[in-house]
Amino acid sequence: NYELIIIFGNGTEQTTIVNSTEYTVSLSAINSPYTIRAVTRFTIVEHSNSSFVFEAQSESVSLTLSSCGSNMFGGFNGSVCVSCPDNSVNEGGYTIGSCECGAGYTGQDGGPCVACTEDTYKAVIGNSSCQPCPNKTGSIRGSTSCSCANGYELIADNCAACGRNYYKNTTSNATCTQCPTYSNTTGSASTSLSDCECTFSVDNANNSSCYAFQSTPVIVNTTRLFTWVVIFWEPLSSVLDRNGNNRGLVFGYSVAYQLSGDPNNSESYDVPAGPFFFNITNLQNESQYIISVSALNNDSNKGPPATIIVTTLSVDRPIIDRVIAYSNSVIGVEWTISSSVLNLVGFNVYVTGVGAPQNSISFNGTSNTFINITDLLASTTYTVTVSTVFDGGQEGNLSPPETVTTLDAVCTPSCPFGGVCIVPPNTCNCSSLISTGGSVDCYGGRVNSSCECTCYDGLFVGGSCSDALYGPIVLVSPSSNGRDVNVTIQPPSPVVSSASIVNYELIIILGNGTEQT
Repeated sequence: NYELIIIFGNGTEQTTIVNSTEYTVSLSAINSPYTIRAVTRFTIVEHSNSSFVFEAQSESVSLTLSSCGSNMFGGFNGSVCVSCPDNSVNEGGYTIGSCECGAGYTGQDGGPCVACTEDTYKAVIGNSSCQPCPNKTGSIRGSTSCSCANGYELIADNCAACGRNYYKNTTSNATCTQCPTYSNTTGSASTSLSDCECTFSVDNANNSSCYAFQSTPVIVNTTRLFTWVVIFWEPLSSVLDRNGNNRGLVFGYSVAYQLSGDPNNSESYDVPAGPFFFNITNLQNESQYIISVSALNNDSNKGPPATIIVTTLSVDRPIIDRVIAYSNSVIGVEWTISSSVLNLVGFNVYVTGVGAPQNSISFNGTSNTFINITDLLASTTYTVTVSTVFDGGQEGNLSPPETVTTLDAVCTPSCPFGGVCIVPPNTCNCSSLISTGGSVDCYGGRVNSSCECTCYDGLFVGGSCSDALYGPIVLVSPSSNGRDVNVTIQPPSPVVSSASIVNYELIIILGNGTEQT
């Protein structure tokens, strides 16, 4: 047999007689040294049938066990404790095999452990497989249990379909959510807010906001200063639903504002049906606000809003009202500045983009807040900013930038004979036609590099070269003395407008061929 001897750190010896070559010993004292050795006893039978026993002992083995915390393994004979693989757990152990896949995960002991797929679950720790969820239930990845599926809620331990006008868009045991006001579903077990269709107004994104009618005011103008805004809108007499049915008279309007990015900085006001404007005061200067106007019918129900974004003015920062592309080379810039700015003497206008002026455009005076910028390139985007200039030359803050794109290249009238429009300076070019030896019939003449028709003789007048030459008219009459001749020269008819008459040359050819000029 074998004898297993364990000597504890305090000198206590434990001896066990075993019949197998593997034996499990529970060692409860942590961080204490152990000495372990084994004895094998042999029985020898002599020829005389007598026998005797001798023994052989193993070498002693020293052992120290350390305590690893939960979800860690190691500490065997001084080894370092390390974490269990992802998604596996234990209560402390010496090898990686002590780490078992946690609830919601499956795999062999020691990992890897993978999450249970959607609509499956695993409630226990270990290497068991994930189980499918029962009917009308579902789960997300890595679930330890199943919950009522989308469109179903938990009622008396059973999953029941959401009723009409209710929906549920999560896999959970939460209750179904009622559709927003003025919306409903067409059936049961609805799974999304978008299943709630607006009854009277046009469906919007997710149908999160439905209204008692569809009619919306039209915002026509705003006036803004640095702490308040006046908003104007066109009146409505009655309101209609999405199908054109009358939903009542307009009782008034609801005006609301919110500071962009700050839902807590907001306010709303109910105003009567006339006048059709409203002053919003006590705003922050140089701030962007979202302002909306909604109609109210005689049941005080609100319709969909008309919305506009307005930026209040800065004390010393201009606000560009508009940038307009007038042509393929000219843009106009108009801006506003608060009337409370002191010591203001002028403005600087900056333009960036291909072909833009190299320096800012500076001018004195505060009454003019509009400028045209010329000699730009066609079909090119430019960014414009405006700054204030104070007494002494100090420059104020730049306005928020605005962009504009010049119009496409165009020649008026369009280039004839297949010429190319060059912008700027808005001229036609037919050089490519000439360089390729092209010959275009232009009423008896030839096209030049500027796409003009040139005649071989004279000017191009009246649409043809054949009518280009008009000479003066000569009238001859006898003089009163009977010997001299009166010669009258009249201008050409018609007069060629593209040429000016400098003088006349009178040629007299005598009978013998002598010429007198």
